[in-house]
Amino acid sequence: MKRVLICLTLAFAIYSCGSKEKQQESNEVVTTENETKTEENTSTPFDINTIPVTTQTIGVFPFLEAPENYCYGYCSNWTGKPNPSDIKNFDKQYFAVNGELIAIEGKTYNSTLEKNRQKDNAPFNSLEVEKSYEKAILALGGVKVNDQALTQETLDKVEKEELLQSGSSIPPAGRKVNTYVIRTNDKEVWIQFNLLNEESGRITILEKSDLKTLEVATITADVMKAEIDKTGKSILYINFDTDKATLKPDGKQVADQILQLLQNNPSLKLSIEGHTDNTGNADHNKKLSLDRANTLVSYLTINGIDASRLKAQGLGADKPLNPNDSETNKAKNRRVELVKL
Repeated sequence: MKRVLICLTLAFAIYSCGSKEKQQESNEVVTTENETKTEENTSTPFDINTIPVTTQTIGVFPFLEAPENYCYGYCSNWTGKPNPSDIKNFDKQYFAVNGELIAIEGKTYNSTLEKNRQKDNAPFNSLEVEKSYEKAILALGGVKVNDQALTQETLDKVEKEELLQSGSSIPPAGRKVNTYVIRTNDKEVWIQFNLLNEESGRITILEKSDLKTLEVATITADVMKAEIDKTGKSILYINFDTDKATLKPDGKQVADQILQLLQNNPSLKLSIEGHTDNTGNADHNKKLSLDRANTLVSYLTINGIDASRLKAQGLGADKPLNPNDSETNKAKNRRVELVKL
């Protein structure tokens, strides 16, 4: 009997060890498979150099007209040719690549696409439009880099990174997006098409480029002096808190340059004149413009400029540089002038 019990005990122990080893081997296999899947799911960043350079002539921006019997924008107002007013010389757009969004900057054409019912009363045919664009783009040597829908997670990722801009035509989640890239010896062109609804689509065409920055002159004491010598005054745009006479940090930097101007030119005397646009009450505007001029005078005298060299005036909206007929002109009228006495 004891021999039987001992044999059974040994057999159970051997079975248990074998089961644990098999379970361990099974876990190792699952882990290895999961690691392999994880590696397979890791997306590779898009490399433009993987797109072959086309030998075709692609024409001039925005390269593509609408398919026959379709039109860009509203058909009642436009035709199959791109509307020049929809072209931006520089903008940021988001393009779908392998289910993800990447930001590209450059010259941009953005437009809706509709069926021209005056020429063809048949309904908008999404497959017809999709295949027509694809045929034309591939004929130019383009390569498709996306034909899948974007997920909400992808869209949320863009927003969380604060890359979303109000002018960007990002398709909604769950909607198929066709994206193509055409690469020439000197151009990189992105084309993206997606449906908006059963009756219209949207196309974005972008030629990648860098922003050509404009020269911005720095407001310095020397610049002010040159303007005063030439015209008798220097016109400044100094930032104050809204509807107040307190200087903002960048406004203080301009005040420091006025201080430098007076320190460099001990005989110079200035009338510091505040101006506003015509928005609001005229009496309030005059008081505000005088308070702002006085703020500058106080700042200069506190920092060692003799008060006899300075005069403060508040002219409100009495002497506009431009008609107060637009926000741009109103902004130009909100100014401070340094007038030589």
